[in-house]
Amino acid sequence: MDNNQFESEDLVISPSPHLFSKRTSAWIMQQVIIALLFPTIAATYFFGWRVILMIAVGIGSSVLFEYIYQKLSSKEITISDYSAAVTGMLIGLSLPVTAPLWSVVVGSAFAILLVKQLPGGIGRNAFNPAVAARVMLKVFFTPWITNWVTPEPDVISTATPLESIGHFTRTVPEEVPGLWDLFLGIGLGGNVGETSKLAILIGLIYLVIRGIINLKIPLLYVLTVAIITSVYGDFSFNYMMTHVLSGTLLFGATYMATDYSSGALTPDGKTVFAIGCGILTAVIRIVFDFPGGVGFAILIMNGLAPMIDKHLAPRIYGHKKRPQQEQS
Repeated sequence: MDNNQFESEDLVISPSPHLFSKRTSAWIMQQVIIALLFPTIAATYFFGWRVILMIAVGIGSSVLFEYIYQKLSSKEITISDYSAAVTGMLIGLSLPVTAPLWSVVVGSAFAILLVKQLPGGIGRNAFNPAVAARVMLKVFFTPWITNWVTPEPDVISTATPLESIGHFTRTVPEEVPGLWDLFLGIGLGGNVGETSKLAILIGLIYLVIRGIINLKIPLLYVLTVAIITSVYGDFSFNYMMTHVLSGTLLFGATYMATDYSSGALTPDGKTVFAIGCGILTAVIRIVFDFPGGVGFAILIMNGLAPMIDKHLAPRIYGHKKRPQQEQS
């Protein structure tokens, strides 16, 4: 067999890519869903089976809205990539157990239709859909979705720890649960998914081991909040750790600030993005006395991410300046 015959019969010419990996969007989203099962189990244990109903409504409505939009706009149906399911799951976990189911549906519609699909779908959304929906619900539907209750049989309304340590407060009042209770989620009201920090940390470890998220982002995010609140609280360990273990900080740092599409992409950009989230979260928490600093902080940094990447793009090998500096 001569060389010409070998080339024509045995070699196949095809366009790239020529290397394939199991790390598809669907596989990545499946890992995120598995990691979200840990706070889901903890939330169900503390608040009961209504948590499962909220998550089911969130997933079902998110997938349905994405399917309807893509069907009506004659676009490729992509619900099999599980990204809509992840969004719905996050929305269901981002509300208190007393939130009406219609608020979950409204949040899903906002996240999928306006934040995700209008810009072009997965990978093209400038803002994290679940975070945007969470903030929207908090701003426009506060009377219905901020009724914080303790996971007790008689469902007692309660203030969040952040309401007690915000608005320039430098000490932790006695009514705030202890650090161990905050860590485990014992007797703690709030959004169901953020209750048990232990469950969130297990999910974080899983995502890091599977190579889904960069540990630098949640670590720098939480560390920045810890440093600022420690300095502001006269280096009180109890004050600093109460901030770290209260609210959505660990949940947001693990599952929301690490979003591929809406976060910074460059190595230095990820550092600035995480630290920026931490600074904004700490400032909002110290100045105001309402929960929600994490959501606003992440959305602000989502909007700044393209500019951050532009100015912190890695220097191309053989060039003395970063790409955008050479263009200017």
